[in-house]
Amino acid sequence: MYSDKCDYFILAYDSPSFSAAAARVPMSPQGFTKAIHNLERELGVPLFASDSDGTRRPTPYATEFYEYAKHVQTERNLLESAFERISSSGYAEIRVASALGIPGLLGPEFPHGFAVDCPDASVALNELPDSLCEAVVRDGLYDLALTISPAGEDFTTQEIYSSPVLYWVRRDNPLAEQDSISIRDLAGRRIATPGREFKCFQQLRLRFEEEGLGQPNVVEHSEIFWIYEFVLHGGGVGFTLPHLAKLEVFSANSDIVALPVEGLTWGFGVSHLSSRSLCQREKDFIAYVANCAAGFSKKHRSR
Repeated sequence: MYSDKCDYFILAYDSPSFSAAAARVPMSPQGFTKAIHNLERELGVPLFASDSDGTRRPTPYATEFYEYAKHVQTERNLLESAFERISSSGYAEIRVASALGIPGLLGPEFPHGFAVDCPDASVALNELPDSLCEAVVRDGLYDLALTISPAGEDFTTQEIYSSPVLYWVRRDNPLAEQDSISIRDLAGRRIATPGREFKCFQQLRLRFEEEGLGQPNVVEHSEIFWIYEFVLHGGGVGFTLPHLAKLEVFSANSDIVALPVEGLTWGFGVSHLSSRSLCQREKDFIAYVANCAAGFSKKHRSR
């Protein structure tokens, strides 16, 4: 099928007339002539001129453009052949939904580094709130999800990473003298944490219920810098994680300490619906995620 402007031009150049070229597309002579005129307007030069007897001949511009058009056509044909070869070899696109923050933890090369080991596969990644990651996989919009633990019962999950939950506390708060914070220590305090769409909020609320403490006094916000400022200015205590608390922008201020909260953890895994089997490239991707997480853990243990 002739659909590219360069194809039309090459036909016009190689054919005795526009009518003969149009018949090879096929399209009407009027439509073909319009396509050539559109190309001339785009290039800003005349490609064909008419002799006194009405015969069309290529201009010097056309002769120069012909070499370019043939090169483009050849390169496109090579590209199409490569695409067909990849497709026939089982090329796979893996659609991955991720909870917010996980890709950043896995490193600057994630997920593009996967293509180094598996050039016949690509990863389409989208970050979403915790509550949506599992929903979009159930709806068939994604194949895998990087889910905050625990995932739903209808998922099979390979757990990848786990860490304690920390809370930022001002140094002048009596809690700062403790080695850790219990759930009962949090009763009656204002707690800044990502909101109800995030599992850290749901986990906190569940622990309060288990301790018979009612509902926690939560100030919902998903931005970690906002939570830090909330604590710094005496608003209460605030959620963080070890790798975040170690960032110099936070750790350099001695007015705030980060303490582990007893019984609270944060972790993630790679999940898929238990009703479907994984292809080999999806298994390879899970191994790649695990390797990235191992590199992250090793790096932060050495700090």
